[in-house]
Amino acid sequence: MYKKLHTFFLPSHQWNEPWSLAGKEAHHLTKVLRITSGHKIRLIDGSGKTGIFTVQKISKNEVSLLCNEVLTWPEPQSKVHLALAWNKSFRRSWLLEKAVELGVWKIILWQARHSQGRTKDASQENWQGKMIAAAKQCENPWLPELIFLHEGAGKLTLYSKDIQSKLLLWEEEKNNRIMEYFQNHHPWEKVVVIGPEGGLAREEVDIFVDSGFVPLSLGPKVLRWETAALAPLFLNMLTVH
Repeated sequence: MYKKLHTFFLPSHQWNEPWSLAGKEAHHLTKVLRITSGHKIRLIDGSGKTGIFTVQKISKNEVSLLCNEVLTWPEPQSKVHLALAWNKSFRRSWLLEKAVELGVWKIILWQARHSQGRTKDASQENWQGKMIAAAKQCENPWLPELIFLHEGAGKLTLYSKDIQSKLLLWEEEKNNRIMEYFQNHHPWEKVVVIGPEGGLAREEVDIFVDSGFVPLSLGPKVLRWETAALAPLFLNMLTVH
């Protein structure tokens, strides 16, 4: 019978004896949740491993654990690489969290012609923390890789060259609807490009189309950047076989 347990993150290189939690995760366990010795918890490593552990000993800076069970999960069959044009959105952290919940495989932040500001790695640690929190909440054993591409569309096409299906969400596309595409095509791996709130430049669209990307429409309504980004993840989750 499934039992909901508090979930904590332990990087894969620390999955060995003696088992323990330290730092922020230990503080959260002892000071926030006030878990005591004898209680069971769940660990994830973000690379496909989960485990059930019993809290043994709690010291000032460390929580000692007893390993009860470790499971290794296969990689998901359907993988979505979400390529988001850089945008000065205050909802960026929220978007990253929701993308993890919906099973995104990789997130690429790339520099578009109409991006607001420049891509920067400075906040990567904070965003990584947000994604870890989301993975813990939904017990997702796979944590997506966060990639920064400081160059434009050409660099993104190079990144995508070996990916089976290449999709471009474009506000000026009128014929090809994303729903119909996901219903009729079921590639196991796909990259989905989302432009900035200022829209894609025509030369960027040409670069993507010339590299084999299929332009798709989300419909007649104008959507916010973060709403458009989540749509293909929802559809992938609903239509995957």
